[in-house]
Amino acid sequence: MVTPCESGNDWRRVVVSWSFGVNLANRSSGAAIAWWGLRGAIDVPEVPDDPARAGLFPRPFDDWTESPRGLILATLDRDRAAADLEPAIGADWREAGTDAVLGARCRRMPLGRAVLVLAEPASEGYVAACLAQFGEGPVAVALDGTTAAGRTVTSNPVTDGPATWVHLGAKAAPYLLFLPAR
Repeated sequence: MVTPCESGNDWRRVVVSWSFGVNLANRSSGAAIAWWGLRGAIDVPEVPDDPARAGLFPRPFDDWTESPRGLILATLDRDRAAADLEPAIGADWREAGTDAVLGARCRRMPLGRAVLVLAEPASEGYVAACLAQFGEGPVAVALDGTTAAGRTVTSNPVTDGPATWVHLGAKAAPYLLFLPAR
């Protein structure tokens, strides 16, 4: 569900029930996912003052609408990011290979019915561009569904199966990842 968050500006809020929420922003520097939140976390860590790392950390979130299939977080260091998130979600990360669309080495963790992915740059691709422009944090949301537009792939970091990537703008704008129904 996408609804206006505040009147008179370009902020939008995507509400995600399973375990996180995502706040989309249209900034002068381009569209971005401004923050994400966890529902039912063990212990939500403090968000650091460093704006380059703040997007990596979840905010407490208590919405129970339908959730997406996954969320992809860009990070400079998967090991550090996993350690930072461990108090909130545990340490059950699994290697998910290198994704060509993201230009990143990925790890995934199942969270309820969805998946959280850490993406560390493997090239000067999409994730590296997002990190340079916005710092660490969410860069893509995986959803159930299909689309005729976008880039079809045989493997993705959320399910390791077929999917379609749809870029929501230029350069470092967020991606939607459409996954076939389970």
